[in-house]
Amino acid sequence: MSFQTVRISSWEEYLTDGGETPDYIEEATEVRGQRLLRFPHAIMLQVSFPELDFANRWCWQNFGPRYGECHQSGCIYPVCTRPEPHSHLGKWSSDFLVKTDYDFGFCEWYFVERSDYEMFVAFIDQINWGENFPR
Repeated sequence: MSFQTVRISSWEEYLTDGGETPDYIEEATEVRGQRLLRFPHAIMLQVSFPELDFANRWCWQNFGPRYGECHQSGCIYPVCTRPEPHSHLGKWSSDFLVKTDYDFGFCEWYFVERSDYEMFVAFIDQINWGENFPR
């Protein structure tokens, strides 16, 4: 077993604890609202960077590529190996919103299908720092 620091959070907790300005919060809330039109099932977690990459790898393996600009080349647990800038079409996405501590912060995952969302929620207890950080 590896380290585990993940915890379920909420958009409201992010708005309270994220340290963002009111203008930024207004803009982020509008952008999130637009994203929720495409991906209506969302969950906010507070995660370490290794947990973020571990969870995203699991999503790629179970649901296919993440929708949007690909950031896999810099991941601890990469799935896509294309180094040049590119994007993917997919039925899930994620947004790392703010760093709250060294290599830790708020990230929200979004899903088109309710069943994928439920599968991810059931997986949360297994999210950890992964095989690159053994105890």
